[in-house]
Order: sequence, then structure tokens, then C-alpha cells
Amino acid sequence: MSSPSGARAAERPGPDVQRRIVSGTARVREALDQVRLDCAGAGADDALNTSAQIVLAEVLNNVVEHAYLYAEGHPIDVSIWIREDGLWCEVVDEGHVMPDGTPPAGIMPNIDASAPGTLPEGGFGWAMVRRMTRDIEYARQNNRNHLGFLIPA
Repeated sequence: MSSPSGARAAERPGPDVQRRIVSGTARVREALDQVRLDCAGAGADDALNTSAQIVLAEVLNNVVEHAYLYAEGHPIDVSIWIREDGLWCEVVDEGHVMPDGTPPAGIMPNIDASAPGTLPEGGFGWAMVRRMTRDIEYARQNNRNHLGFLIPA
């Protein structure tokens, strides 16, 4: 995936926003602020930009945690195409392959609200990503993870 192929072809040849991020939790937070400004400057509306921040924060933090095992200084490339149907996003990294070569199913954990001490600390991220996106694609090419998805308008 070098462009937003997937279920929908790109409306424009190159991305509207393109950033190289260096892995690390603090650096991801800083990069998300810059991506937000870049998307606004490229014409993404506020609601769509907010959705992108939520989804990209989860995806990028997963790259840092799972692909790079919290190692700092590794590349993460983010490309975003602004389209009529939403934002097509692609995230590319050189970290570990996704388990089973596919994005997680994103099934919400069972929650017993009557027992707050048993609430899980994690497990919500991919469920949220799957609810907020469409057309998720994943490929491992040339020792790089390529994750693409549409954040619908």
C-alpha cells in the first residue's frame, strides 16, 4: 500500500498530509498535535480532525508499544488523504509484524459495572478503532507494516 488503494481509490495522487514520526510516547503526542494542525491547514473539518486524533493516537501508541516494544527513535510514517467520504490514513512502521498478520478483532472486553475493581485497564483500543473506521487494510511488505483505514465523514 503506497497510496490509498483498498476499497476506494485516492481522489488525489499524493497525500494531503505526510509526517515522519519518531517512535516514543512523548514524540507521538507532539506529532499528533502537528498532524492536527496539518489536517486543519489542508482543509479537514474540526469533527473529522477530532476523530482522526482519537484513532491515530490509538494506532500510533500501539505501534510504539507493540511494534517497537517502547524502543525510541524508530520511524513511523503517517500519510492522510482528505476525501469527500472522509480521511484515508496510512501508517507505516518497521516494527514487529501484527500477531497472525492481521489487525486485532477489536472485541470489547466484558465489563461488570457492579465490580469496579475488576474493570480492565486496556483492551478497548482496537474496538474503538474498528468502530470509528472502515475499510481497514494491513500488509507486511519489505519488513514494514502498512496499515490503512478510512475515517468516514
